Amino acid sequence: MARSRLAQAVIVAGVIAACGASGSPSPAPVLTPTDAATTVTASPTTTASTNLAATDLPRSPGPAPTPSGPIPTPVPVPPKPTGVSFDETRMGDDAPSTEITQTVSWGAPRSAGVEIRVYGVTECVAKPANPSPDTHGPCLVEHTRLPESVRTLLATAPASDGVASWTWIGTFDCEVGLAYDPSGPAYHAVVLAAYSASDHSIFAIAEPGRWWQPGLDDIVC
Repeated sequence: MARSRLAQAVIVAGVIAACGASGSPSPAPVLTPTDAATTVTASPTTTASTNLAATDLPRSPGPAPTPSGPIPTPVPVPPKPTGVSFDETRMGDDAPSTEITQTVSWGAPRSAGVEIRVYGVTECVAKPANPSPDTHGPCLVEHTRLPESVRTLLATAPASDGVASWTWIGTFDCEVGLAYDPSGPAYHAVVLAAYSASDHSIFAIAEPGRWWQPGLDDIVC
């Protein structure tokens, strides 16, 4: 009887050993949510940022380009004309057919690239509002503002010429003041300024003109 039980035990042990040695796969383990979270691999984008090439990095602005060639020198404002004079000549005795030429000359500036412009001043700016009878004075004095509204262009010339003139036919000599072209506005004084590409000088007085307030007994034509 004892031998029979021993033989059965040996047979059972052999069967178990044979089953363990067989090639059948063992069942795969079931992952719990916690185990699954630990097996996720890192995203490729999180590691790629550490391997940027130099050309992908932000660039700092370089120094401003240096202009090539010499820097142009600004054109200076020309000086106020000096050595200025005014002259008037007439040819003919009959006023409607008299030829009148007015001329302005200057000693400086005489620079190339500078133009002289001569203007007539269309208001007797310096005349008092209510002058006393039989008084007179200049129509223009220094340091007087001359807006464009009281100027009419009479002539232009290169500064190197040193002279500018203008001519017309006919005049009216009854009133006191400068002769002027009947087809244009009357003017009471003459000024000039030097102009360049940048700006113009202050005005120089070539002819200040005159105003006169008649006396009580004076006859005005």
